[in-house]
Amino acid sequence: MEELNTLRGRVAELEATRTLCGNFGRDCNAMTSSIELDSSVSEHRFEDYFDVEALQRIQDAFSEATNVASIITDLEGRPITRPSRFCRLCNDVIRKTEKGLKNCMRSDASFGTKSPLEPIMRPCLSGGLWDGGTSFYVGDRHIANWIIGQVRCPPINDEKIKRYAREIGADEDAFMEALAEVPVMSREQFLSVCNALCLIANQISILARKNFLQAQAIARRRVAEAALRESEERFRQLSQSTFEAIFIHHEGEILTTNRAGQRLFGYSQEEFAGLNIDDLADPDSRDIVRFHTSRNRKSRFDANFRCRDGRMIICEIQQRDIIFQGEKVGVCAVRDITERVESERKAKEKEQQLIQADKMVSLGVLVSGMAHEINNPNSFMTLNLPLLAEIWSDITPILEDYYLENGDFLAGGLEYNELRSFMPDLLARMQEGASRISGIVNSLKDYSRLQPGELMWEVDLTDVIKNSLRLLENLISHKTVKFEVDLAPALPAVRGNSQRLSQVLINLLVNSCEALTDRSQGIYLSSKYDSATGRVDIIVRDEGVGIAEEHLTKITDPFFTTKRNCGGTGLGLSVSSTIVQEHGGELDFSANPGGGTIARFSIPIAVSEDKNA
Repeated sequence: MEELNTLRGRVAELEATRTLCGNFGRDCNAMTSSIELDSSVSEHRFEDYFDVEALQRIQDAFSEATNVASIITDLEGRPITRPSRFCRLCNDVIRKTEKGLKNCMRSDASFGTKSPLEPIMRPCLSGGLWDGGTSFYVGDRHIANWIIGQVRCPPINDEKIKRYAREIGADEDAFMEALAEVPVMSREQFLSVCNALCLIANQISILARKNFLQAQAIARRRVAEAALRESEERFRQLSQSTFEAIFIHHEGEILTTNRAGQRLFGYSQEEFAGLNIDDLADPDSRDIVRFHTSRNRKSRFDANFRCRDGRMIICEIQQRDIIFQGEKVGVCAVRDITERVESERKAKEKEQQLIQADKMVSLGVLVSGMAHEINNPNSFMTLNLPLLAEIWSDITPILEDYYLENGDFLAGGLEYNELRSFMPDLLARMQEGASRISGIVNSLKDYSRLQPGELMWEVDLTDVIKNSLRLLENLISHKTVKFEVDLAPALPAVRGNSQRLSQVLINLLVNSCEALTDRSQGIYLSSKYDSATGRVDIIVRDEGVGIAEEHLTKITDPFFTTKRNCGGTGLGLSVSSTIVQEHGGELDFSANPGGGTIARFSIPIAVSEDKNA
């Protein structure tokens, strides 16, 4: 009876603390008051951690094996499982009274241990039968009690029991009759049962905690996977709607691409499988593409690619890392910038042509001034040399008579006998030199004179060739000792601009001179009329280093040059090709069988208006 009174006093103390701690047993657990629980865990119920039906089967089996009553309650004494082997005294007698039921719930609620491995064993607050119990913990959180008992442990005081029956208002005879059915068990045996209960409950709690954490991890993973799938779907929709080609790859190997990529390169999704991005690149760009894509590095670069139809495109590539289907991969955005690059190239070409035109204007002004300065002193020679020749002719008879009468004499430090033999030739050569200076200056003025490109008239190509050769005579004589000219005697006139046609011929001859590596190598210039095509052909053939086969199709491209280190701009042949096309002609290059290059340009002959009519 003393133990019963002590236990009832402890329950009263706990009930008194409810006003301070709130919900007794749930928010103010004396054992965990100093421990801050995870808010995400404290909100879960017993059923969130345990399979109640599985525990019910374990509870029933335990009760049958140990011959004790068993039930699992929450912290306020409310049943969670169904009673197992409850005796008739507790189930049908005591709990049928109002006070007895209240005492039973107070007794159940008072269970709780600081350690799940330390059981409680005590008399029941209601009927005085012995009960035992332990607690279910999830981590540090006490969430339920497992109560066993309803056994009699000697010595038994029947008088005290009858007094309790009267206290709760139960029928005394029915009470004693049901009491006789309660199993009798020594305290030592009951303690062994309680210890076994603690071990079982502790293992179940540990497994439940692990299962719950695993379930939480699985749930979080499912949420993450759902978010990843949603993100990938948004990425897929975005990549499919963009105009840029998108490649997702792993170290260069293509995993997938969007419709824009399939349209750009001409391959289907299935055909892309197994290809690397550098397989799509032009051979000259494969190394740089492989370098940037082989390690999924973040980068931005330009490269040339080949489409399925062989067409080459210039692309701008931006690459970065992403997580795709749970793996770190690279994503490349490929933009076709061919048109932009071509526009920039044409703009640069026009700019260079304007610069060149401006230089030509400046050169024309300079040449005009120089021509004036050269022609002034040269005119003295061209005008006075005929006079000197006439004077020499007049005085020659007098000098001859003097020579016959007196013998040889000195004139200007030279013996007359020698002077009379080369003086006429000397004057003739001086006259020829002065005339040549005048011709060169006039040709230079004609070449540099600003003339509109669309201004055309009937032109004699033989005169164009001779004027051009006059300007290049010194360069050609320094480069080769073998320069041969074979011009057709009577070429039909062509309609064109003599200055611009001369520019073409000069460019071809200068290129031939620069291609020679030895003065013994020759340059051959010829012209002919092809009546079948109605064109005049001018052919420049040299025995120089020649043009590499892979360069033959590029030499008329703007800014293409193999002489960049020597000051080449790559505009000479490009401008020449444009001029020939403006005249309705053709300019082509081929390899010279004997070594070197053959350049040929043809211009259609002029057709008179009468023939057109």
